[in-house]
Amino acid sequence: MNNSSNNSKRIAQAVALATLAVTGYGQAQEFKGLEEVVVTASKRAQTLQDTGMSITALSDVELERMGATSFLDFAVRVPNLAIAFEADGRFDSNSPAIRGIFGQDTTGFYIDDTLVNASVLPKVLDVERVEVLRGPQGSLYGARSMGGTIRMITKQPDLQEVYGNFHSSLSSVKEGDLNHVVDGAVNIPVIPDVFALRLAAYAGANSGIFDREYQPTWIEAGSGAVRRNPGAAFATRENVDDEDYWGVQLVGKWMLSERLSFIPKFLYQEIDADGLPLADIDPENTTELRFYDVPENGSDEWYIASGTFNWELDAGTIVSTTSLFDRTTDENEEQGSFIHWLFNNVIEIPIDPLFGQINTQSEYEFVAHETRFTSEFDGPWQFSGGIFYQDTEYRRIYPPALIPGINSAVNDFIGVPIDIVPGDLIFETLEVFETREWAVFGELTYSVNERLSVTAGGRYYDTATEFIATSDGFANDGFSQESGEQDESGFNPKVLVEYDINDNVNMYASGAKGFRIGGVNGNLPLGLCGEELADLNIDPSATPTFDSDELWSYELGFKSTFADNRISVNAAAYFIDWTDIQQLNRLACGFQFTANAGEAESQGFEVEVSAAPIEGLTLSLGVGYTDAEITDDGGVPGVRVGDKIQGIPEWTATASAQYIFAVGGGWDGLVRADGNYYGESFSANNATSLADARVRDSWEQLNLRAGVMNDNWEVTLFATNVNDERANLADNRSIAAETPGRQRLVTTRPRTLGLEARYRF
Repeated sequence: MNNSSNNSKRIAQAVALATLAVTGYGQAQEFKGLEEVVVTASKRAQTLQDTGMSITALSDVELERMGATSFLDFAVRVPNLAIAFEADGRFDSNSPAIRGIFGQDTTGFYIDDTLVNASVLPKVLDVERVEVLRGPQGSLYGARSMGGTIRMITKQPDLQEVYGNFHSSLSSVKEGDLNHVVDGAVNIPVIPDVFALRLAAYAGANSGIFDREYQPTWIEAGSGAVRRNPGAAFATRENVDDEDYWGVQLVGKWMLSERLSFIPKFLYQEIDADGLPLADIDPENTTELRFYDVPENGSDEWYIASGTFNWELDAGTIVSTTSLFDRTTDENEEQGSFIHWLFNNVIEIPIDPLFGQINTQSEYEFVAHETRFTSEFDGPWQFSGGIFYQDTEYRRIYPPALIPGINSAVNDFIGVPIDIVPGDLIFETLEVFETREWAVFGELTYSVNERLSVTAGGRYYDTATEFIATSDGFANDGFSQESGEQDESGFNPKVLVEYDINDNVNMYASGAKGFRIGGVNGNLPLGLCGEELADLNIDPSATPTFDSDELWSYELGFKSTFADNRISVNAAAYFIDWTDIQQLNRLACGFQFTANAGEAESQGFEVEVSAAPIEGLTLSLGVGYTDAEITDDGGVPGVRVGDKIQGIPEWTATASAQYIFAVGGGWDGLVRADGNYYGESFSANNATSLADARVRDSWEQLNLRAGVMNDNWEVTLFATNVNDERANLADNRSIAAETPGRQRLVTTRPRTLGLEARYRF
């Protein structure tokens, strides 16, 4: 198959979708043009078209009209934003990647001014807009933003008016049952002009789509004999991945004086899941064959509590925010299948399958503070800068994972009473990481004249990480205790030149440095991994820590509007040089470590076009291209020069068409189509070498919406994933270890049909 030809064909189809919408709704009406979008990516309010960086911004209205309720819903609308799931389990695995910079903590994720885990996946509720900032944001946003930053900005209280909204949705998903959600928000000026509250809340449930069935037999590896499963048969369990969720946002605004305000905020979200939403072997497979009916339930609970002072001065604004973030996840996974495969195929002791479950818990909390000043000087000079501090504690817990009866089964087979698996304990561990970071940052802008400006700035940082872990069990080669620490400091510079060719076309060029904090590795058991480590010439005592990796990014872009503000065209090209990459070395024994090694380059472009050719009709088209590959293997086993960076598609494309038209009686009609294309990529989550990486096929998805609305009501019919695309988003890392021959895949949801209603007052 010619991938280049197929890519070109699919991008052409996306363009055709936009063209078809124009010809279908091309009747002349009063023209208003494109809406102006204001962003705060540079820590000051600017229009999107005046900001000298590549940004995709989605407003609250746009998010509602596309039906976005989760990260994945809007992520596919952003060129060169890759969807990656690379960590263990479900709740802590999402690691979005921008412009080919793949890996955990490479993309910053902010809710307002609070940095959270990129894996949090908050529901999109009462959101003012979403901003996706491409390229390293090391000067203003610091570590964890070396590829870019995603910002979810919530709505703020209004001191003047009482208003709100209520929304409800009911839908049916193929392979499952009903999904439902209710949510709403209300704004209350408790003391007009002095104090206001804004309350938003939501609760819902998603139907599962996977069914668990009893597996009655297994094959003995040595003889090929078919053996009966001694476990009690169980009835098929349908929709084992059902989930319930709810959340609340409470925001206040208190005017302490005419120029000084205080904004307290509390956000909370909880998800309770009955099972893991993972497909066995093939993304279209919704059946899980299991020896035992082992629960794979889990929960994710987090909150943000913050307080922000805004002090408006004649010379500018001081913003001071202190945040507390707390998150707890708890997940279970069936592990008996892997242990059975290990003994049957590797250790060559073909014991019967046994019941086994592994549990993992993570506890993540931090306190962060940032105070910054943004100038509004008269004259050619402007300045933004401040101080930042964050203290983080992360605890990863594996309670004792037991396979009851395994030691006796082994003894019975070999006929010798020996403790190969003492106490039937497979694995347990407690890992504690504490990281402290402080920084001073700033950017200074000089306007040479009305059209030319130069910005220079950077961030000085100092970080320290401490680690301690205790582990035990068969997989760990018995008891072990590890500890270590790592610290470093550095400076991330940035230079930006902006030039307004005329009132409609702005050009910019920038160079910026980004980095990611280093860390400490855990135990590599010599009993289970020693032979493999020796073959690879790896000394575990030589890899206790790893340093930060860094990159330089160079970007050239322009932003433009044409045809009396009917069309905007924004484009950027970039080149990234990535050095001392934090490469995750996965071993066949099931353990892993991180080391700084090698280099990579990423280069490509984004083009985004928006149009409002007539009243009521809006069109958009976005295309991204990324070529990211290893240029120096750094001596890492299994990595070769020319290897593609995992999880990164070369091509991403998105298109939408929306038409709002009068239907009479104060009502308007709405029709909308959203389509996206996501190119082929590779996953090495469960591979010891990139040569063994698995291909993730390209995929396309189409969403349709149609409804009616007036000043208060909006009723919409929708069809999500109309083409029922079952995309492979990643092979899951698994909490225990992947059972060979039965990879578990993160997939898109099947076709969903539904009805939603919204009431505004």
